[in-house]
Amino acid sequence: MDYDRNDALLHWLFRQTQGDAWFRPNEESISSGVALRVSDAAHSGTPEFRVFPYEEASLEPFETAVAALNPVVAVKVRSAAVHAALGEVSADDRYIYVDAETRIQIVDTMLMLPQADREQCAAFIRDERVMVIWSESIDRIVPLCQDFEERLIKLLWRSRPVIAAFSSAESRAPSLYRVHGGVVKGVFGELGRDPEGYDVVLGRERGVALDEKSGRGSERVAKRTWYGKKYYVSTAGSESHELAESDEKRPVKLYAPAYNGLAAGLALVFVGNGVRTLLMEWRLDGDFTRFALLACSPFLYCVSLFFAMQIVQNISMAIGPIAHFHRNSKYYSAVKPKANKVVDNNLPHITIQMPVYKESLEAVLAPSIRSLKKAMQTYARQGGTSTIFINDDGLRLLPAAERDERLAFYANHNIGWVARPKHDDSQDGFKRAGRFKKASNMNYALMLSLKMEKHLENLLANPSQVTSRDSSERALGMAIEEMWEESGRRWRPWAANGRATRVGEFVLIVDSDTIVPEDCLRDAAREMNESPTVAIIQHESDVLQVAHHYFENGIAYFTKRINKCISIGKSFTCANGEVAPFVGHNAFLRWKAIQDAAFLDPADGKMKIWSESNVSEDFDMALRLMLKGYIIRWATYSDGGFKEGVSLSVDDELNRWQKYSYGCNELLFNPIKDWWRKGPIARQIHKFLWCKAPLHYKISMMAYMFSYYGIAGAITISLINYVLLGFQFPVDGYFMHSFEIWLATTVVFWGSGTVGYTLLEYRLGVKSLLGALFENLIWIPFFFFGGLAIPLTQAILAHLFSYNMQWAATKKEVERSNFFKEIPKIAKRFWFPLLFSFVVLAGIVILATPLVPLEYRVDGTGWAVILPLAMTCGCHILFPIVLNPWLMVFSY
Repeated sequence: MDYDRNDALLHWLFRQTQGDAWFRPNEESISSGVALRVSDAAHSGTPEFRVFPYEEASLEPFETAVAALNPVVAVKVRSAAVHAALGEVSADDRYIYVDAETRIQIVDTMLMLPQADREQCAAFIRDERVMVIWSESIDRIVPLCQDFEERLIKLLWRSRPVIAAFSSAESRAPSLYRVHGGVVKGVFGELGRDPEGYDVVLGRERGVALDEKSGRGSERVAKRTWYGKKYYVSTAGSESHELAESDEKRPVKLYAPAYNGLAAGLALVFVGNGVRTLLMEWRLDGDFTRFALLACSPFLYCVSLFFAMQIVQNISMAIGPIAHFHRNSKYYSAVKPKANKVVDNNLPHITIQMPVYKESLEAVLAPSIRSLKKAMQTYARQGGTSTIFINDDGLRLLPAAERDERLAFYANHNIGWVARPKHDDSQDGFKRAGRFKKASNMNYALMLSLKMEKHLENLLANPSQVTSRDSSERALGMAIEEMWEESGRRWRPWAANGRATRVGEFVLIVDSDTIVPEDCLRDAAREMNESPTVAIIQHESDVLQVAHHYFENGIAYFTKRINKCISIGKSFTCANGEVAPFVGHNAFLRWKAIQDAAFLDPADGKMKIWSESNVSEDFDMALRLMLKGYIIRWATYSDGGFKEGVSLSVDDELNRWQKYSYGCNELLFNPIKDWWRKGPIARQIHKFLWCKAPLHYKISMMAYMFSYYGIAGAITISLINYVLLGFQFPVDGYFMHSFEIWLATTVVFWGSGTVGYTLLEYRLGVKSLLGALFENLIWIPFFFFGGLAIPLTQAILAHLFSYNMQWAATKKEVERSNFFKEIPKIAKRFWFPLLFSFVVLAGIVILATPLVPLEYRVDGTGWAVILPLAMTCGCHILFPIVLNPWLMVFSY
């Protein structure tokens, strides 16, 4: 017989996983074995498996079941530990608790294995007294088998009968195997029905197979007093800590109302000081015309609001209370939810929704899905079910080879997906609505899923017409046909895997470049159950780095600092009692609440979940949920387990800032062409200001949005300041000089902001004082974000004047470049800011020389007039150069 590489792998796997098997193959016609997938379904129609030992008739059911389950590799184990464990269960048991956090399913026969929960990666077979273990990676199958063997031995050892001589009462060991007769309402929550035996049977009572105390030692947690002294507190383990904390009610913290109120009052003082100047001048000369300057007061108040909040925040970080950072409150979760027997025995189905475009499968999508699969496996072994639902907007745009590779990957990993037709600019072509397409992509996929649910309900009303095996697939096919008919038979959706395209009770929405913690799904289910009014749990995200050059390192530091400030001390002071933001990814959504907040889109008359007409669809969703009485919560107990990708280039980072500024202007103002019909103020901000959201939240949100106007106005204000003061035009005392503004922002944002954040990290025990100070200081030179003023102005004006401004898709993977490639890119992208800055700097130089008449000369004696404008122009020139790491690579 000629052996190939697959045979070599099979032989090796059999030796590694079956070496201790004590049953001979011919005994009771039951044999252990190994199955390996040698070809994908995409290439041959059905996956092909090779089984070892060869030509073993007793392994035919195993081969058939594994082919239907379709893992990469599967092992049939018949060891003493497996045999003994199954020998102690009753006929109606459906699970064995391998340890306190892991329960493995029991199926009656080998041919029922395809109906098992694939994410558990293991199942006991009752009639043969064997265990089947499978994996999506050959590298992990051997450690997985060894791990299960070790756990089963520990289980059997702990559950052994105690010698009767000690005590008759003690001689009865607690039962490790419970009668699990309770059936979940439905794996899909409110939409739950059991069309194909997919709903798992869960126990009403949790069996304990492992002494929990033996697995949890005493822990010492570092804390600090209010003045910063470190001390340690011993806990009995994280589980008892969770139980103690979760018994507390979730109060509304009042620090945020106090801080935001102080900031609003401080901004009013700034404006009032200007009014005081006008009154004093009026008393001197009696000229009323200067009071026309008060028309600027509302704008000055709005722009100064964020500055005032930063002052209050810096003080609160340095000397304010911090104990609430470690406690749960209405809008903030610092401690994991407690164990809940009812929830844990009836864990809901969770759908993981991932909108994707043309990202690399190998470099971007596969690592993210592997991370999600680990979380799904943990959740499955805890008793829950979950699926991945990909909304693929790039599938129909890819070359055939890449498309087939994606489809095979989706099929092999049991992923449900939907792909809509590509965008067509012709009059009758398919239109992908929206500026960034993400919202319309998810709407399209969810619309298909809801249609599928409707057809599934009709199929279940006549169970004789359909078998449980194909109900979801038939319903999906009917939904595809319905959408095709609605389009006049022009645009047929692409979709597959009916089970995974159904939406569960909760939805975890992630980006294509995301890492999630392994044990996050059950925590979300527990917290959602504890708080029925919570619509979104937004998790704090750490940074996922891939390039590790200095630009990505700087953006990573900047992102971490922003996320930490959201948690404890910036505009969205969630721990202080601020309403949590929704940032659109790494968030758990309650599907029922999202459906309650759906709206009728006037553009096409269809019900939509996400707004396709707004750049900031996340804010729009949060606003609609608040109007329905739901709340959003910020969670930090994952301790950085959620990770998100950051901008890999200065070009992507600039796109991000422009999108934010465009979105803020979209929320605040209508385009100028619509002012005669709708007025200048946008309807959405009217809704926000008059909704039932807390007043302090409205203040902080408005401050955040107005901060973009402060950044954008830097170049315009500096230029006006140079002309008015440099040419010595008569200026009222109400006018504040640019140098004074520059000095104030430098001191508040760079100076006291760095000191306050350093002290906060030290007081929380996150870092040492000198370590925190060093890290915060070394990144100060990185912030050449003074070069954002002109690009943000362009984005704001683009919306006001209805200019169709376009941005490229964010790059998710590193693209190697060099000096000679980057120079043309910089010239193409930044030509206007560079041209404007060089012209202005040339004008500053010329006006400082004897080439111009004395009355128009602005020489070095007017340095306070020159410095702000020169620095702003210099930052615009340095921005695309200093922040571009590839300019240092001189390769051909």
